[in-house]
Amino acid sequence: LGVEIFPGFPAAEVLYNEDGSVKGVATGNMGVKRDGEPGPDFQLGMELHAKYTFFAEGARGHLGRQLMAKYDLQKDSDPQTYGIGIKELWEIDPAKHQPGLVIHTAGWPLDNDVYGGSFLYHLENNQVAVGYVVGLSYQNPYLSP
Repeated sequence: LGVEIFPGFPAAEVLYNEDGSVKGVATGNMGVKRDGEPGPDFQLGMELHAKYTFFAEGARGHLGRQLMAKYDLQKDSDPQTYGIGIKELWEIDPAKHQPGLVIHTAGWPLDNDVYGGSFLYHLENNQVAVGYVVGLSYQNPYLSP
């Protein structure tokens, strides 16, 4: 594989079928010394093949960048934006709980020049997930999500 994100940290690589579809991923070798030779704790990387491969490595992940380049996923797209999300799990009064209820807000309670919003998901056992998302392009240095 030979690809490293940081020295000593092996990167994974996307594997493709002959038709260009994703076949899986290959992990990097572990325990390689700085000179590139196997160390005492060396472990050979492996190929992981799957019918479905989910990539969930964050906004700018190493594998995601490989996929964006191969399939030209940024063509005709707006630039990527970033946000911060905060979520808490609350236990509420059973009389106020409505299992399955979902509430989303677009914008509110933010100012009009900031994108984001909030969500409220009623879960099982009188639990509610409450969250707030704010785009990181806001101009007000005093805004504190």
